[in-house]
Amino acid sequence: MQRNQPFFIALSFVTIILFSVTSLRGNDHPGLSTATISGELKKWHKVTLDFDGPESDEQASDNPFLNYRLNVVFSHGDKRYRVPGYFAADGNAAETSATGGNHWRVHFAPDEEGEWTYRVSFRKGENIAVDESED
Repeated sequence: MQRNQPFFIALSFVTIILFSVTSLRGNDHPGLSTATISGELKKWHKVTLDFDGPESDEQASDNPFLNYRLNVVFSHGDKRYRVPGYFAADGNAAETSATGGNHWRVHFAPDEEGEWTYRVSFRKGENIAVDESED
């Protein structure tokens, strides 16, 4: 199940400097929570979408790296970027060394100012992550 919702990259003037500011509105997916969006909200700066999803572990028999697939399609005008997401354990595994958790993550750097939309696809199935079929 997929739903589209827009996010925006708008212009903002501070003194004489022109920079773009990103405002995001996320979408829900039945297997995931509403996205928590973080990062510098500017053109070419990394935006991170974090979701709470199914609990898993790196050593689980239902492998989160093979048996789940998170894809987010970001759209602006005629441009479309399909960005794969990943299992992020507890969301801070680099610091905690966690192998399990329920955090799922995707990164995107918008290359243009203006209104963007994104669509989330989250699927589960045997070896779905390496299946070459589209979502």
